[in-house]
Amino acid sequence: MPKKPEIIVFAGPNGSGKSTVTQMANIIPPYINADDIKKAVHCTDLQAAQRAEELRNTLIDRHTSFTFETVLSTSRNIELLKRAKKASFFIRCIYVLTADHQINVIRVKVRTAAGGHDVPKDKIISRYQKALAQIPQLLEICDICHIYDNSDEFPFRIFKKRKKDYFYWENLFWNKEKIEKLTNCKL
Repeated sequence: MPKKPEIIVFAGPNGSGKSTVTQMANIIPPYINADDIKKAVHCTDLQAAQRAEELRNTLIDRHTSFTFETVLSTSRNIELLKRAKKASFFIRCIYVLTADHQINVIRVKVRTAAGGHDVPKDKIISRYQKALAQIPQLLEICDICHIYDNSDEFPFRIFKKRKKDYFYWENLFWNKEKIEKLTNCKL
């Protein structure tokens, strides 16, 4: 039996450290990131996001594996992943978050000061809550999902879904009760 096409998705709120974690992980090319598209073709944020979405949809239509990065603050990419799942893709997610949106605000300020892209503070805060709210739906779709807390110096895995099994690891910021609330999973 041929191997299923696979999607690896790096998700999480702005400033959580998705790009940093992506650099440490194995990816499946092509890697689709709207920020990279914007830099490469000198377009607007909206144009880059639209181009990234077109590329993802084309690859799903072609049953071609790929990796992408998303804030996942709307249902648009949840719907894309549902479509991929129906097309028999294997879905793997690395979700990167922090314990407090203020960490994200500070990281985006630091990134902007170093020449990276800015995100307004109100959008960071709004997207933080929306992105975390998408996690239960994301878990329903994914075959494998790892959730990393990146509040401290190094990412720390707090949750793993593998098929129908769930695992969790507590840390200073996340206890069992908070992880259950975040994931909507009884652990």
